[in-house]
Amino acid sequence: MVFDFPDRFHTYSVDVDFFGVVSMSEDLLLKVERRQSPGSKGARLVRAAGRVPANLYGLGKPGASVSICAEVVNKLVADRSSVVDVELDGAVDKAVVQELQWDVFSTKVLHVDLRRVDPAGRATVDVVLELRGEPAGLKDGGILKQQSKRVKLNCPDYRIPKSIPVRIGALGLGDVIKASDLQLPEHAVLVTAGDTVMVELYDPRKAV
Repeated sequence: MVFDFPDRFHTYSVDVDFFGVVSMSEDLLLKVERRQSPGSKGARLVRAAGRVPANLYGLGKPGASVSICAEVVNKLVADRSSVVDVELDGAVDKAVVQELQWDVFSTKVLHVDLRRVDPAGRATVDVVLELRGEPAGLKDGGILKQQSKRVKLNCPDYRIPKSIPVRIGALGLGDVIKASDLQLPEHAVLVTAGDTVMVELYDPRKAV
């Protein structure tokens, strides 16, 4: 059942980190169709036909009111996809899921905003390191030292990760993790020198 009052809609602005950076060899393809009747009435008709209304815009191209098959939108959410390929009128654009509107009375997505992005656009950024686990060598008197809290990466500007997880549970006395040891997302290129020590489990006995 569709209600018309506006409090029904919850809007969420989505950046790449909303779903996390998706490491996929191919992005989900959304085959969209132009909506014949934009506006609230047209959106209700689209939903009644089993589709989800959406907007496609960006990169200086004309915006388009479109619709997407509801099953494909469900897959987009289930796969946690934030970067997609959008096919409209035979042309394919790379896009990010910029905004979702959810029905607060169910798990349905009511509207999707898709922003075109330049697939060749890249940015060099500092990304925070997120330490995970507890080093095994702590019980032997080791002292954990994080020599650097960030790593410099070159990434597509629509796939910049919020953080890089660093698993430190296996560190023993004297062990280090260098920049080249980090597990980077697909499409990210390490800019920081590979031999830069990021994390060290210092052995205090060496200072004696």
